[in-house]
Amino acid sequence: MVYKARSAGPRRRRLELDEALIALFIGAMNANDHVAREELARAHHLIWSTKRFRRKSGETVGRLIDRMKRLLEEQEATAVMETAARAIPARLRPSAFAIVADLLLADGRIDARERKFLQRLAVNFNIRARVANHVIEAMLVKNHL
Repeated sequence: MVYKARSAGPRRRRLELDEALIALFIGAMNANDHVAREELARAHHLIWSTKRFRRKSGETVGRLIDRMKRLLEEQEATAVMETAARAIPARLRPSAFAIVADLLLADGRIDARERKFLQRLAVNFNIRARVANHVIEAMLVKNHL
């Protein structure tokens, strides 16, 4: 693993794409300090319906999830989300944003902390606010029908 030193504080490590996606899922679900049953089910579906995770064993993915949970417990969530966002290639960021929005809206609603999480993620992904709002609205419609 590659570590990148910060000028002050603990060392931060770069995340691989798989780690970044899982960290974003976990960070999103923890955005309001409550993981809805629907969000957990959606995260499970997202992981196992994604080609890159389907090719891995359940044990491998489980260890990856555990590592990212520990990382989020040990470091400030905002910093981990910024690191995860940088690990997502620019061409995949709009899709990753839509997937995370879909995950948060699995229960058909979004609270203020979840909206703030998505707004920060849009900034980290360099997605315009107008585009991010359109994605969020589309996911709200999707999850209400």
